[in-house]
Amino acid sequence: MSKEKSSRALQESEYVALAEFRYQLRRFLRHMEEEVRHLGVNPQQYQLVLAIKGLPKGQVPTISCLAERMQLNHNTMVELVDRCEERDMLRRQRSASDRRQVTLAITAEGEALLRRLGSAARQELRSIGPMLVDSVRRLTEDKTLRSTDNKLRKAVIKKAGS
Repeated sequence: MSKEKSSRALQESEYVALAEFRYQLRRFLRHMEEEVRHLGVNPQQYQLVLAIKGLPKGQVPTISCLAERMQLNHNTMVELVDRCEERDMLRRQRSASDRRQVTLAITAEGEALLRRLGSAARQELRSIGPMLVDSVRRLTEDKTLRSTDNKLRKAVIKKAGS
């Protein structure tokens, strides 16, 4: 996308879509925070266990890697890992290939937490997902392409009617 297209002012409909996207995203996050707290767990602890479980193939679950994934600084991540270890949700382990490297592994308690909350996440996404996707689509679609598509559609309909 050219800089000119990306820096143009948003149209009213795009502000509406952006606000809807933010609302639906926040609604999902709040729902999950409440579900996690209901189980007596801090939401960031759940997010860390989820980040480890959902780490893309080839990425090693180190503190640095997970700090980046969660957008936390290193010291904050160390403290979060300490709290999760105290709650037996995960454990540190030395890498077999490089004994200096410490990786994180989910414990049975952490896996149980993920199972309990996975259904709640899926159910909430089934509820709000279509609205979230629609708002992203409205924000990312190319208006000039849509305008061209509409003109083509009208031309086809006009021709079919002749």
